[in-house]
Amino acid sequence: MGIFDIFNSEKKSEKKKPTKYKKNDVVYVIKDKKIAIFGFGDQAEAHALNLKDSGINNIVIALRENSKSISKAEAKGFKVMKLSKAASWADIIIMLIPFNAHYDVYIKYIQQYIVEGSLIGFAHTLDKVNELPNYRPDLGIFQVSTKLNGKALRKSFKDGKIIEVSYTVNQNNDNRHSVLPQHAALAYVLAIGSSSQDISHIADNKDPFSSTKNPIKQNKDVSDNENINGEQNPSQVGTGFFVDNKGHIVTNYHVVKSSKNNTKIIFNNDEIDVKIIAYDEILDIALLRAKVKNKNFIKFSNASPKKAQNILVAGYPYGKFISDDLKITSGIINSLKGIQNNTSMLQIDATINPGNSGGPIVDKVSGSLVGVATMKLNKDFTKAAFGTESENTNYGIKSSQVRDFLEANNIEISIKSNKLKIEELENSTVYIFS
Repeated sequence: MGIFDIFNSEKKSEKKKPTKYKKNDVVYVIKDKKIAIFGFGDQAEAHALNLKDSGINNIVIALRENSKSISKAEAKGFKVMKLSKAASWADIIIMLIPFNAHYDVYIKYIQQYIVEGSLIGFAHTLDKVNELPNYRPDLGIFQVSTKLNGKALRKSFKDGKIIEVSYTVNQNNDNRHSVLPQHAALAYVLAIGSSSQDISHIADNKDPFSSTKNPIKQNKDVSDNENINGEQNPSQVGTGFFVDNKGHIVTNYHVVKSSKNNTKIIFNNDEIDVKIIAYDEILDIALLRAKVKNKNFIKFSNASPKKAQNILVAGYPYGKFISDDLKITSGIINSLKGIQNNTSMLQIDATINPGNSGGPIVDKVSGSLVGVATMKLNKDFTKAAFGTESENTNYGIKSSQVRDFLEANNIEISIKSNKLKIEELENSTVYIFS
């Protein structure tokens, strides 16, 4: 009988001794998880060693190829992996690199490699708690905080002292994780906090995983799958668009990555099954096929995009749970490069929100494809790094990249020469869910 069974028993004998929970009753939930610690400074070293001494052995240290800490980590008995490889391997990533480097590392080495439903944790001392970032909605985000850090934390752990700990969980987490973020956070903070088995300070006769009157400070986890009406959203929603009259659809790969070909679209008010034909994980593009006879589709232009070009973005921000009408926003092209000078992307100021992913960005005059909506810059990181929140800093994949991808997969494209018709744009854009 596990800890959940004990706590959820409806009837307990009055003569039975109260259950006294131990550290291992909580830590076991992450013992079989693959944990990648990014960085190996004093704090990361303390975390890794404390985890190991708490019985968690499936740990790797993620470092850059030229890092001076590689030999140090290996000397302590840890396996070292490159950043992107560790991101694709891990169930739980712990970010223990300088805070101002988090976003850069996430964009370059984590975002396109981390497996759907994995967790990302951040660690700080109690006086340096930061607001949690909003990454991909499928990722569980949590933060653990301890009274001590680095060598002091390691010494306190070895001495068996019990120190003050806390954790917070991002309210945007959903329910597609193998272990809930709040459970992983609690298990992790106890695993690094003390070698003592005594957890009476948080669990005296109560289920440690219960959020009710739990002495550990935490934020209530609110599922992103529950909307204001209490209805359940699909596990993943996005936007796509037809690129020919044979039912071929383009969207972002991250929209359909976890669907295992259980993806559908809404077309002519009917739910239609679609099949994933091809994808490019690096570019974040996927090609789908629906058995429909569609008249309208998005055409391409022979002209290259230009700065200050007027554009429209079509999509279903936040799915169909605000309204089922296609939303269209306008703006301009701000830059012909994306983050880290990525020339396969462009920056726009037309708003992109969750659910817009995979939608068409078209020229406002001709309606020809300019790009595919893919992401927006996170406000939390710009505030931390630059002292101010970003405003309408959004990105799309250039149509030239989409064109090459389609031609490589034997899909013929069409060139548009006439003027934009909103009705054509609406009939070419579809709602995607799984």
